[in-house]
Amino acid sequence: MQKEKIDNSLISKYRGVLMGLSILLIMVFHYTEDCSEMDYHFHGWIQWFNQHIGSSSVDAFLFFSGLGLYYAMKKNPDLKNFYQRRITRLLIPYVLIALPAWIIYDIGILKVGWVEMIKDFTFITFFSDGDKWFWYVGLMFLCYLIYPYIFRVVDTARDAIDGEIRLISLVSAITVVSMVIESCEATFFSNTNVALLRLPIFLAGCFYGRSSYEKRASYWKWGVLLVCSGFLLTLLPTESPVFSRFTSGIFNVAVCAMLALFFSKVPLMPLQRMLEWFGQRSLELYLVHVAVRKLMKNEGMNTCHPKNELIMVVTAIVLTCLLHVIVQAIQKKILRSK
Repeated sequence: MQKEKIDNSLISKYRGVLMGLSILLIMVFHYTEDCSEMDYHFHGWIQWFNQHIGSSSVDAFLFFSGLGLYYAMKKNPDLKNFYQRRITRLLIPYVLIALPAWIIYDIGILKVGWVEMIKDFTFITFFSDGDKWFWYVGLMFLCYLIYPYIFRVVDTARDAIDGEIRLISLVSAITVVSMVIESCEATFFSNTNVALLRLPIFLAGCFYGRSSYEKRASYWKWGVLLVCSGFLLTLLPTESPVFSRFTSGIFNVAVCAMLALFFSKVPLMPLQRMLEWFGQRSLELYLVHVAVRKLMKNEGMNTCHPKNELIMVVTAIVLTCLLHVIVQAIQKKILRSK
């Protein structure tokens, strides 16, 4: 059997598998977060995972999204087609899950009225002290909107070094702006840093998309990033959200790169197929999972307890299967009518 060449396209080949692993790790993080909030068995691996790995699998999601968008734009640069496919793929499951979830929560439980519900649903309250329930969808919506401009910056880079300089410049600019906001508007920064500090990893995915598409032979850099971020990970937890987000995010993506290398050498097909199944439904599973989790916790079924966690996971997977079929049917109908 011919050996698989190790180049930067390796991550793209196993992108679905790695996204499946990432959504499962996000669910693990939420479990550790619940244990922390309720002070329930919050020690050992649960405490370590919560404090060192945290929600960094979201960073992996954003990285893979940026990578995938580059391939999509190279395959079909038509902007109308790009926006139709990406926006419908994002908003259809969001509307189907978030709208009834917000109605149940804001109208049925909190009884704060329709105005607050609409503000929550449209992410207006994200910038204040409102609930950050589905913040990831709002961030991805923004990323989709600005991606054609990012693509132009990525694709006009003369070579790999020019691309890296552009990436470093953009990340540095976002970091400086974030630190200025943190210094001048601490409350606003506290409300938005969960999304703001993840823009750099999305940009990194966009730039790596070109490196992957062109199959550049610089995969060894992932080993360097893994070692460096692994060392910095030992300094967590820290009071600096910038340091925490960047360190854990880079570590998570670097581990994903090493897993892609591992799967290329040791093809564990049953495991890969299972993870790819979750990867294909990762957005739906994310939405259903966070909705079911919050509503269960509100009803006193704290998901830090294994029994409730199991109920939540099984319910989320079953509903995800149904939602995925409905979303695909609606999207095909919409795109066919265009």
